Amino acid sequence: MEADTDWDFVIVGAGSAGCVVANRLSEDSRRRVLLIEAGGSDSHPFSKIPAAIGLAVMSRALNWHFLSAADPSRAGRVDMWPAGRLLGGGSSINGMMYVRGNRWDYDQWETLGAAGWGYEGVLPYFKRLERNERGADAFRGSSGPQWVSEVRIDHPLTSAFVEGMVELGVPRNPDLNGATQEGVGLCQVTQRKGVRHSTSAAYLAPIRGRRNLTVVTHALVERVDFDGHRATGVSYRVGNTVLRARARCGVVLSAGALSTPKLLLLSGIGASAALRQRGIDVRVDAPAVGKNLQEHPGLIVSPHVTTATLTSDLGPTAMLRAGWSYLTQRRGPITTPVGFAHAFIRTRPQLPAPNIQIIFSPSAFDHHERGATPYRKPAITLAVGLCRVKSRGEVTLRSDRATDPPDIRYALLGNEDDLEQLVEGVAFARRLFTTREFGRYFVDERKPGVQFAGADELKEEIRRSSFLMYHPCGTCRMGEDAAAVVDSRLRVRGADALWIADASVMPTLPAGNINATCIMIGEKAADLILEQNPGVG
Repeated sequence: MEADTDWDFVIVGAGSAGCVVANRLSEDSRRRVLLIEAGGSDSHPFSKIPAAIGLAVMSRALNWHFLSAADPSRAGRVDMWPAGRLLGGGSSINGMMYVRGNRWDYDQWETLGAAGWGYEGVLPYFKRLERNERGADAFRGSSGPQWVSEVRIDHPLTSAFVEGMVELGVPRNPDLNGATQEGVGLCQVTQRKGVRHSTSAAYLAPIRGRRNLTVVTHALVERVDFDGHRATGVSYRVGNTVLRARARCGVVLSAGALSTPKLLLLSGIGASAALRQRGIDVRVDAPAVGKNLQEHPGLIVSPHVTTATLTSDLGPTAMLRAGWSYLTQRRGPITTPVGFAHAFIRTRPQLPAPNIQIIFSPSAFDHHERGATPYRKPAITLAVGLCRVKSRGEVTLRSDRATDPPDIRYALLGNEDDLEQLVEGVAFARRLFTTREFGRYFVDERKPGVQFAGADELKEEIRRSSFLMYHPCGTCRMGEDAAAVVDSRLRVRGADALWIADASVMPTLPAGNINATCIMIGEKAADLILEQNPGVG
């Protein structure tokens, strides 16, 4: 094994949070920081051009394509769980929707024991990260690294969706990331002038000239190294060469909700009996590592409509128009994110916060084993997602080899009430077709279809056609109880000089897309780590 030089901090994973931590920890030139990424660069055009979302997710060069065990709640379905395989991680291949989550979510984190992570505790970090096109106010930031922009393409069905939802009693909300999340409004996206703005673009690209920050790609971390219970660095492989990076102050794991628990387990932090079965020496007996996996389930509701959509109008003239608009103005269909507008609603009045997200897009796709292809008749998509789930899964090891993918076990519809709430959400989405504003465009229901009108029939269709919304979290839960994997300062329990900063620390899923929350975690984590190392730099 070859020895590398010493660093103050070693960060594992250059994803949505890891890029943030690397930027903030290296602000002082006296701190030497190493950022290790298992994937490659983010130079591929699929990670830049917004409309290439589907191609980016399908690419095995950009996405790890982890496969789950068979899901018993959906007739043994095997799902692909994406994880970004490049600088920026998930932020370089995701749908670019910028959604903070609900105030109630963060206050609930604090109630569950994550001290300092209530809404008032995280709001300053959301504001700090944003360079929002809408400007600064009590809830928004305008001078941060991360661009938050408006969707740069208009479509008449977008306003029809918004106005139709208002007809149904959903409050019109001009800022779904502002004072309140409930209501319907336009999406904001992580783009800069029509180009995807990942955390690699926001936090790494502007500082690559820092001499105290080194970024290594195509480097697979095999384990965290220890002296007793203190993390002293990591061992990682580049090609056939194994290197050791020593960390004077400590190690930060930002490999994501699927790979961070795997790395802890490989390093001897996990359930002792399971580790011994794999022949792994036990460093810390931590049974909760890999447990508490959560994911948003969703279902597509798709009606045919009377006007052209982005996927029905793909002729040569439309494509030339789209290309010209993008090249000259960075506008038009090529800037398309996953959602144009969305609504957060309650299907049960007694709930403390919205339980259903409905995402609108003026496009439609057919999904099959090879991916998704555009549906060529005029149709739109409503993605109905459950905001909070009772179902829980786990991430474990397939073997003691770092090159093997994690073993993912999750029953997406394993809780009956989760399924009931999705049924309620689909029923609400279908009501849009009866409104004056949207009804004038409605032709018929393509998906799920009128044959699934009854609750029992719809449940079976949801079990057949539901999907992951690609928001895994919770596998290294934060809290102050003894079972939590990390404490509220993100320190791994039972270990010294080892922190986690990524989606794995979330106690529960926040409502909606979670990339913004991951960036916020990176911002807050950097402050917490530096507070614990006041003499560094």
